[in-house]
Amino acid sequence: MKKESLSNAILVASLIFVTVLCRLATNYFEIYNFTAMGAGALFAGVILKDKKYAYAVPLISLLLTDLFFYFFTDIQGIYGGEMLFVYAGHMLVTFIGTRIRKVTTGRVFLGAVASGLVFYLMSNMGTFIFRDLYPHTLSGLITCYWSAIPFYKQDVFGSFFLNTIMGNVFYTAILFSAYAVLKPVFIRGEKKEAAIA
Repeated sequence: MKKESLSNAILVASLIFVTVLCRLATNYFEIYNFTAMGAGALFAGVILKDKKYAYAVPLISLLLTDLFFYFFTDIQGIYGGEMLFVYAGHMLVTFIGTRIRKVTTGRVFLGAVASGLVFYLMSNMGTFIFRDLYPHTLSGLITCYWSAIPFYKQDVFGSFFLNTIMGNVFYTAILFSAYAVLKPVFIRGEKKEAAIA
């Protein structure tokens, strides 16, 4: 496995840090499901060559924002066993990113759509298992998933598709575009430093 160049690692970490700021901002403005975290997990899976960092950076970002919410806001940042499924969902999104060997617009778009679906399935599975809102049967699970869809109507764009799926597509496009624009600048700077040394 190739080692990350320091400048590339800093660039990727900086862009993922932007997803943290986006999550803080969207939650502050009560736009709860139009978030950049899934896009950050997908982006890390695709771009970071060292896969332990690809998994660690988005998870640490998610944990830091959850801790921030818990200690400094009214948002419940730490909320029990359901969190395991949210975190597992982000790991699955990173895994999807690691499977994208050749980066094309179509593959990244499908990865972004899959990221939204994975988050929906995993987070609601956690609700089903850890809360007694539905009977723990197959029909209870289906009801749990079905009941989660109207929840998105309270969000800014009023639907699961526009909030979660299009949020992931939007932020994924921003991350990959920013990376494509900034990477030549960072790599050029690294080459100049190597030549001077």
